[in-house]
Amino acid sequence: MNQNTSDASDSVLIARTIQDYAERNPIKPGKYAAKRIFAGEKAQITEIAFDAGVELPDHMARTPIIVQVISGEVDFTVGGATSTLGIGGSIFVEANVLHAVYAAQQARITVTFLNS
Repeated sequence: MNQNTSDASDSVLIARTIQDYAERNPIKPGKYAAKRIFAGEKAQITEIAFDAGVELPDHMARTPIIVQVISGEVDFTVGGATSTLGIGGSIFVEANVLHAVYAAQQARITVTFLNS
């Protein structure tokens, strides 16, 4: 029988509620604000808070990413196709792929950068 042992050092609490994100990275009028909220050996997580009508224009990540909407709604464009993602919506994007994010309303996303 295999026995796995773990303790509190085997985990990192990132957020208890959506309020944790709002307090840590407030929405800035007319802008987007990015804040790294976790940096580990296997992944990093950045939260991006968007004011209404703000776009994060075309850009690429050096690693594969998983993007998840935690509040509001965003239009996520990759490869010429745009998907509207609401709360809980998520998308995976390979490394070095051009993509953009537009928030018609205030929104928050998390971006998990996967280390290889």
